[in-house]
Amino acid sequence: MSAWVLLLVPLAGAGLVLGARGRRQVVAPLAVGGAAATLAAGIWAAASGATAAWRWGDRLVLGLDVEGLAAVMVVLVPGVALPVIAYAAASMREDRGAARLLALLLSFVGAMLILVAAADLLTLLVAWELVGALSWALIAHDWRDSERPSLALHAFLATRTGDLGLVAAAALTLAVLGRADYDALGSLDGWAAHTVAVGLVVAAAAKSAQLPFSPWLFSAMAGPTPVSALLHSATMVAAGAYVLARTVPVLEGAAWLAGAVAGLGLATAVAG
Repeated sequence: MSAWVLLLVPLAGAGLVLGARGRRQVVAPLAVGGAAATLAAGIWAAASGATAAWRWGDRLVLGLDVEGLAAVMVVLVPGVALPVIAYAAASMREDRGAARLLALLLSFVGAMLILVAAADLLTLLVAWELVGALSWALIAHDWRDSERPSLALHAFLATRTGDLGLVAAAALTLAVLGRADYDALGSLDGWAAHTVAVGLVVAAAAKSAQLPFSPWLFSAMAGPTPVSALLHSATMVAAGAYVLARTVPVLEGAAWLAGAVAGLGLATAVAG
């Protein structure tokens, strides 16, 4: 069994939920069952050290490798998501958009699992963008309230601005080294290492609502309670810290990176 099951299981659950949207009595069980199945898939992937690869071109490969910190995260993410989705299914049973919300939550979990299991910057970038797009849709769930879509757009554009840092880091690594796996970052030196480091810090700061991107987090609170619980208290804002935890130890060509990350976190904490 391939590590792609981490994406396929929650997507299958989302599809079943959408397919049953006209039958409210089965939407909640399907959503909770999909979340439970995703947790089981995460436990399997962590226990077996699952891997997967899809060749996109001569030099482009999307890869997953569940090892080390990734093995912890593929269990932690669905483990946190399960009670949140169960709460959403119970508390929003009468909401006419409940099936859409639950399907989006499951899809978001799938994107987060690909993000944490990514073996390279290219796969990370694809998952990073999916997480951003799904977060916009979740924050704007109550779209009939005229303020919600504009607040969701603010959060989306703020994080998208920072995402350009990850685009630059992945593109430069691929251009210089011909590959973009995490281990390859240790081969970078000079201006390339410093540029990639800056890109990673900018992207992580935006996703984790650090200075100067912090204000988007207030706009994101316009989403339903389960959305805030999953995205902005537990998973998406942790994505930036996770990426830095994966890349800082191997990016030896930018010795200043660890100090800069600590300083940025301290400045954000002081600024509130």
